[in-house]
Amino acid sequence: MKQAKTGFQTEAQMKAYIDECEADFTGTLQKVCRKAANGGKRILTLAGPSCSGKTTTAEILKQEFYALGKHLHTISIDDFYYDRDILAARAAARGGEIDYDSPETIDIPFFAKAVREITECPYATLPRFSFKEGRRTGKRLISCTKSDAFLFEGIQAVYPELTKYLADSPYEALFISAEESLKVGGVLFAPRELRFMRRLVRDWKFRASDAENTFTVWQSVVDNEETHIYPHVGKDVTRLDSLLAYEVQVIKPFVLDVLRTLPAGSAFAPRAAEIEEKLASIEPIPARLVPAESVFREFIGN
Repeated sequence: MKQAKTGFQTEAQMKAYIDECEADFTGTLQKVCRKAANGGKRILTLAGPSCSGKTTTAEILKQEFYALGKHLHTISIDDFYYDRDILAARAAARGGEIDYDSPETIDIPFFAKAVREITECPYATLPRFSFKEGRRTGKRLISCTKSDAFLFEGIQAVYPELTKYLADSPYEALFISAEESLKVGGVLFAPRELRFMRRLVRDWKFRASDAENTFTVWQSVVDNEETHIYPHVGKDVTRLDSLLAYEVQVIKPFVLDVLRTLPAGSAFAPRAAEIEEKLASIEPIPARLVPAESVFREFIGN
């Protein structure tokens, strides 16, 4: 469990605290990424549950490979989603909602073809998917020379339905998440609770999703983690903890703003009230003190 510092007298003290947390996290992350880059494997996977910090980690990995004279192609497994209308029709046929975290939402034949091209061909064709439009919007071509390496990034990077196509090409597996609990003053926040607050804010800011929708889909997110993610995180996977001890103090105002978007009489009002009560006594830290390159910017924006 991590313990957050509280009782700051000045913004300078807050900034120093944030910088200390950032330096600890970035140092650990760079060390792991450097080790992966020096491991000699051309294919890597980066998995983690929702709102774990995969995007920033992928960028640091890319920088470490560049320092070795290699180009790391980041391949988002989300780009292999089927179009939303296809998934909606499937969900309607079984009388449920679209579960974007399920393996069945991924165009696995296309994924298998891409892996085969990466390992056997001079070029590979990859899809482009737009979340805004809910459909595949095109394709891109990447080179597959000896100086090229490939990072498959996404929560699906541990799914056996996909990793079986990587089995013939030894790869480095990384897993990132908020791993520890965090105590702020006398208030304890569990790892999944921290990620839920991250998702509330991220989806509101970047995915046109209000609190009602995020609450609605969260249980399916949790169910998917327990069914498809954590059971497949093996002992040979390198794990990273993306928890930043200052994060609740920074995200508090954003979370409260998002919770206010809940409609009157929402079934999630009691849960929202619990979150508000836990945050009530916490003194916020201004988001402008968080560095632009911080992993936490994935959730609160710039």
